[in-house]
Amino acid sequence: MQIMFSSKTFELTDKVKSFVLEKVERLQKFPSLGINQLQVVIDRVKRGGKTTSEAQVEVVAQLKGARYAFKEVGDNLYQAFYRVFNKVEKKLVREKEERRGR
Repeated sequence: MQIMFSSKTFELTDKVKSFVLEKVERLQKFPSLGINQLQVVIDRVKRGGKTTSEAQVEVVAQLKGARYAFKEVGDNLYQAFYRVFNKVEKKLVREKEERRGR
């Protein structure tokens, strides 16, 4: 699985990348879905033309025959990532069950 990181307004330190990679490893339990690529976009939230301390995390998952995008905002990077990652996992569980039923 290829994992790509990007950000315009947030410094992607090794600590942040390690945190994300640790959580993404849990997606290895879905080998039948054929997750080819995972794009993680981390940015600060802008309101009224000003950058806030809130973080926005977007995850785009490219699977065999499907593409899913998820986005969440949180008070900080970790909160936003936990929220979006929960959405990703729930969707992949449903997708796995649907494919098994076919």
